[in-house]
Amino acid sequence: MKVSLGVYPNENPAKIIESAKLAEGLGFDTLWMLDSHLLFREVYTMLGALAVSTSKLRFGTAVTNPITRHPTVTASAFSTLHELTGGRATLGISVGDSALRVMNLEIAKIADLSDAVAKIRGLFKGEAVSFSTGDRAKLTFAHVDVPIYIAATGPKMLRMSGELADGVILMNGIAPELIKTAVDLVHEAERGAGRAVGSTKIVVWAACHPSFDAVKYNVARAILRNIPGPIDDLTRKVAVKVKAAYNYEQHGRSEAEFGKLVPDELVTRYAFSGTPEMIKGQVEALRPLGVDEVVLAIPVAPGIESRDDVLRELAPALF
Repeated sequence: MKVSLGVYPNENPAKIIESAKLAEGLGFDTLWMLDSHLLFREVYTMLGALAVSTSKLRFGTAVTNPITRHPTVTASAFSTLHELTGGRATLGISVGDSALRVMNLEIAKIADLSDAVAKIRGLFKGEAVSFSTGDRAKLTFAHVDVPIYIAATGPKMLRMSGELADGVILMNGIAPELIKTAVDLVHEAERGAGRAVGSTKIVVWAACHPSFDAVKYNVARAILRNIPGPIDDLTRKVAVKVKAAYNYEQHGRSEAEFGKLVPDELVTRYAFSGTPEMIKGQVEALRPLGVDEVVLAIPVAPGIESRDDVLRELAPALF
């Protein structure tokens, strides 16, 4: 099972590059970065800089969307990143969240996401694809094999991922019973689509930090999603309060005010937190469920332990 790093690019790019180099040296597999262009540093600019600053680390978006990034733009960007990195790129995409909501725009429909994935795949292969009647678009420098992972939480998105994606990025917390429910839905969809079970790589994304308070922002977002599986009364009650207080301008930020509404009891059900040995145990509990990769999304904020220090502390336990 691979262990990767999730980055919220809310700091100076030079600091992110330093963390990427450190993560590569410590043995992390992939650096996954958010794409929310008004809240964070621009993802494709960052990934290009990271690509030329490393030699082994893989890179991916967690995640982009088909609205702020037209499928032709995404195909071109990842074809370029694939070439620049020698094949170390993975496209993570979904219907959109903060990138759209901060502009008061609706997220993409599932059918539109499915269509975008099909068109991006065609563009990667050098095919001409249609975006309007009579017009066709073709990427002149394509012919690349870039894996496409879909971020999914609810049953419909999980099934779609199992039907057509190379991988699925689960943002369903980390409790084994929640992850098992999600994985079962993906596998069921694979069988229904005539794909071999296990064709879709399973990635679990969640915030990670020794401090419970530092990851509560991510727990708050997770419990607002349509997570299949057993959800207790405490989670439901807290979700009502979080929904009323959620502020997308603080999305992905450890210091978010709405995170204070989350009690300690919920933290380790939805995020990696505690001592390095505790976090190792949380990661290892996912291995028997068919999880291929975990992404430890380490926040950066004033007053909490730095991302690089957390990486250094975790590495001996994880590798």
